[in-house]
Amino acid sequence: MYQKSLSQHDNFLRLVMENIPQFVFWKDINSIYLGCNMNFAKRAGLEHPKEIIGKNDYDLPWAKQDADFYRLVDRRVMDSGKAEVNFEEQQRLSNGKDKWLITSKIPLFGEDNQIVGILGTYEDITHRKEMELVLKNSAEALSESNERLVKLNTQLEQANIDLEHFAYATSHDLQEPLRMIGGFATLLKKRYIDKLDGQALEYIDFITKGVMRMSDLIRDVLSYSRIGPIDEAHQSVNLNEVIISKLADLQPIISQSNTQVHYLLPTHPVKCHSDRLGILFYNLILNGIKFNQSANPLVCIEHEEREHEWLFTVKDNGIGIESQYQDLIFKPFKRLNKRNEFSGSGVGLSICKRIVNLHQGNIWITSNEHGGTNFLFTISKNL
Repeated sequence: MYQKSLSQHDNFLRLVMENIPQFVFWKDINSIYLGCNMNFAKRAGLEHPKEIIGKNDYDLPWAKQDADFYRLVDRRVMDSGKAEVNFEEQQRLSNGKDKWLITSKIPLFGEDNQIVGILGTYEDITHRKEMELVLKNSAEALSESNERLVKLNTQLEQANIDLEHFAYATSHDLQEPLRMIGGFATLLKKRYIDKLDGQALEYIDFITKGVMRMSDLIRDVLSYSRIGPIDEAHQSVNLNEVIISKLADLQPIISQSNTQVHYLLPTHPVKCHSDRLGILFYNLILNGIKFNQSANPLVCIEHEEREHEWLFTVKDNGIGIESQYQDLIFKPFKRLNKRNEFSGSGVGLSICKRIVNLHQGNIWITSNEHGGTNFLFTISKNL
């Protein structure tokens, strides 16, 4: 009965040894192998664990320097009588492949409490080490990319500053000769109006209008270049006050065109950049007035509060925009209507798009029941 129980115990122990994922081995006092489990036998190039008995590390298919190290640790553990657990080591196989191991070795004591050998276990952590290497290389590459990005951002910021200075200086320098041309054209018409025929006077008017258009274009280019990233934090803004201020600026053209402007905006503050949003509303209202042939131009501003954004709609009863042009109108200098009665450089709506983008929103248009245009734009609540 005792022999049967002992046999069952041995079988159970062998079953455990053959099914655990670790590599297990044991050696005598001279680092000669006394046994191992099947995982270790396969790693050592053996068909059965019994084949390991009597062999040493130099007989197995790993590099000599690895075998030297294994025996050095064996000796250290057996001399000190203290276990060394969970230390990393490399193992180069005969096929040239390198493996990473996390190993533990403990001394084995005999009946007289003398050390008689060593028990070792290890796990193959090669995949983990490879992933760590990939992550390390990725982190280093990301760090280098971030450094390059910071450098490029610094260069870009300086380029934007230089561009703004250039645009300002250029606009100032170009405006001066334009004023001279316009002034002399006006003087020429005034002094020689009775000596010039109708065609000559028409040519002078062409010159004057061209000067005015060029002056407007230069000014709009400067405005466009200045609509850059917002440095200061967004503030909670009363949009009704913003609209009232912009309507005051537009009052002369509103009165002259007999335009009605109606607006229904949030009664509580909206987080945004007030100056930029003021420019946005100004341009959209002005667009609805300028491109309008109605005897009673109408501009209506509405809003809708959503979970993550605000939606604003600016409606007009103007001349409308044909569907094939709706993707072009927000590009700089795309002036779709070339008729002389409609002035403009084609920059105003591109400025609107830049402002909306800076508020993490979108802008688009649809047609409305009056034949005019609905300008719809969103601004994020998470600014």
